[in-house]
Amino acid sequence: MPLTPRQAQALTAAATGAPLREVAAQLGITREHASSLLSRAYQRLDVTHLPRDHRRAAAVRTAIRRGLISAPETAQPKESATQ
Repeated sequence: MPLTPRQAQALTAAATGAPLREVAAQLGITREHASSLLSRAYQRLDVTHLPRDHRRAAAVRTAIRRGLISAPETAQPKESATQ
């Protein structure tokens, strides 16, 4: 089942490993609303059976694989100034 646009936004914000309060702040919503959006996304992605500490990562992997969200930007390594 596809994610709602708001669930996709919440999962994208959470994909970087940001704490729930930061996800909420990025979306301009309460922590409780962010938690609810992510919980519903986990249900739609069928990862609720996993241990709690594995759900977010599994949901992100599943959503990326299904093309529901984009992979998060990764930090580029800084080049040394002494080269």
